[in-house]
Amino acid sequence: MTVNELLVLSKVVRERLNQLKGLAQSCAVKEQIFYTDRDKETTTTPQYDIKLVDKKITQLNTWLFKADAAVKQSNASTQVTLEVDVDSLLAPLE
Repeated sequence: MTVNELLVLSKVVRERLNQLKGLAQSCAVKEQIFYTDRDKETTTTPQYDIKLVDKKITQLNTWLFKADAAVKQSNASTQVTLEVDVDSLLAPLE
């Protein structure tokens, strides 16, 4: 896998991770409200096993950590040849 492909895949995984976090916080339950003459009864039913959602979030976070480490390792060993005069490039305006 190239560094570019890894970075693109990382972006997709981050988006999926955000979706799963939202799912864990809001859409993971189905709430029904029943009204009687004077009472209100609320029934909450889980739609997803929160442990499975949490496990998937952890797997994605672990993968992102490993992908980030691999990109940094690749960058650390890649030499870039660029001719530049740093003093003149960063010199203040006259």
